[in-house]
Amino acid sequence: MENRSLKILRYTALLLITLTLFFWGVVAAKGFLAPLTVGMLLTMVILPVSKWLEGKGISRGLAAFFSTLVTLSFFLLILGILAWQVNNFADDWQEIKDRIEPKVEQVKQFITNKTGMSPQEQEEMLFGPQQSPTQPNQESSESTSEDSSQTVQKNPSIAGISGVDGSMVKSVGGYALSVFSLFGNFLLTFIYVFFFLLYRKKFTKALMKAAPNDKKDKAKETMDEIILISQNYLFGRLLLILFLAVLYSVGLSISGVDQAILIALLAAVLSLIPYVGNIVGFGLAVIMAFVSGSGLAGFIGVGVTFGVAQFVESYILEPYVVGNKVNVNPVFTIIVVVLGGAIWGVTGMLVAIPALGMLKVIFDRIPSLEPLGYLFGEEDISDDNEPGPFDKIVAWVKEKFSSDS
Repeated sequence: MENRSLKILRYTALLLITLTLFFWGVVAAKGFLAPLTVGMLLTMVILPVSKWLEGKGISRGLAAFFSTLVTLSFFLLILGILAWQVNNFADDWQEIKDRIEPKVEQVKQFITNKTGMSPQEQEEMLFGPQQSPTQPNQESSESTSEDSSQTVQKNPSIAGISGVDGSMVKSVGGYALSVFSLFGNFLLTFIYVFFFLLYRKKFTKALMKAAPNDKKDKAKETMDEIILISQNYLFGRLLLILFLAVLYSVGLSISGVDQAILIALLAAVLSLIPYVGNIVGFGLAVIMAFVSGSGLAGFIGVGVTFGVAQFVESYILEPYVVGNKVNVNPVFTIIVVVLGGAIWGVTGMLVAIPALGMLKVIFDRIPSLEPLGYLFGEEDISDDNEPGPFDKIVAWVKEKFSSDS
């Protein structure tokens, strides 16, 4: 019994150490792995376009180049629209700020009347105690100025970059470095896409050679299903984002919400993050409706817009556009999204669900890992097959339309 307990303890410790090293390595190699992973997923989505161009007599190299160029142009167009809206928001910021300040003061006064807490105490509770910039500690100020003057006298070469100017130079340099790094990873992703499309048969043959002779058919079937999952999920989600962006823009504009297109784009993109993204998008729209001064009608319009959009997305479009190929348990969906965000930030949250769907396909094909595939899936998660209220409404609408036709 002791040997068995010691063996279990040893394997548990080994598993924990392995997982720790794995996640540490994934986080440390984010700059390399993140563009590579996104490039692989985008390649699976663009693959049908490249095959279609090749079927028209275009060489594989040109087909891969045109497919990558079209996809890159599409993303640049989206980024351009988003930058245009952000620029408009920045131009209107002073007006928005003038609207916000009286409302914030009303909220502070309301809290003061109800709790007796002064506005200064409210700010300290939210942001912590802050020292007034007009009354600094005199001794520390004098000592700092003396040290600074002595340092400048000893090293005149650093006088021009010390103090505020030095901090500003560092901030601007760090910001520029971040922008160049982000832009470089963006272009690197599409370079990966081009070469993955160009040499896809070589990669496929290499994977097939690694499989045993009696498992090649099963390996090919698994690979095809993984590609199908990626295409269905990512391409379907992209169409849903476009639909949500249009619907949100129209609904928020009618509701009198300022910067309706910007909020609609953000809310549509946030829908990629399950459950949490829709809540955050709705919160942004409500806040902007409050800032816009659209009143009760604006709040009702925002609620109706998001309610209609979620109903149409969940019960009409998603089953047909995305399908049920990524049938992952909602519990593990939340877990992998949170884990992906902790590891790679927004990129990790976006690739988490298709990655888990691919792992489920692989686990389902390996007998020793089949229990994990079953655990990650949504099979047998309900006690009965009774449809819910929304399912009954959709079924009733379909029956009415089919009977009329």
